[in-house]
Amino acid sequence: MNIKNVGNGTFSGNGKSKEKDKNKSKKGRKPKADKQEYRYMVRLNKAENERFLLLFRRSGMKNMSRFMADCVLNNPVKIATVDKSVLDYVILLSGFFEQFRAIKTNYNQVFHALIRNFGEQKACSMMKIVEKSTLQFGLLKREIEEITTKFRESCLPK
Repeated sequence: MNIKNVGNGTFSGNGKSKEKDKNKSKKGRKPKADKQEYRYMVRLNKAENERFLLLFRRSGMKNMSRFMADCVLNNPVKIATVDKSVLDYVILLSGFFEQFRAIKTNYNQVFHALIRNFGEQKACSMMKIVEKSTLQFGLLKREIEEITTKFRESCLPK
C-alpha cells in the first residue's frame, strides 16, 4: 500500500483510480422529482397512540407517514373561529329572552291573582290597561327575532 494515496481515498498504488471514478456510472436510487423533505412531529399519549395504531391497521396502508398525510390532507378539517362580538350578542340575546319569559310568567301570575281577588270581569278590565304595552312587547320580540335571523344568515357560518 502506498502511503501517498491513502489521503485521497484511493488504495491502489497505480494512480489511475481517478480516471476510473469519472468513467464509472452512478449507482443508487434515482432522485425523485417531487422530493418529500418537510417533516412534522406529533406527540400522542398512550390512549391516543393506541387509537392511532388501530386506525392505521384498519386502513390497510403499509406506510405510516403516508397514512398520516392522507388523514391530514384528504379528510376535511373543521376550523372554528370565535368572534367576540357574536358571542356577546348571543349572551345578551339569551339574557333578553330570560327576561321575556320572566315577564310572561309574572303577567300570568298577575292575571290569575286578579281573577281570584276581583273576579273575571273586573280582572279583564284591569288587564286591558296592560294589554297595549303587552302587544308592543310582543312586536318588539318579533322584531328582535327577525334581526337575529338576518344576523345568523349574514355572519354565522353554515
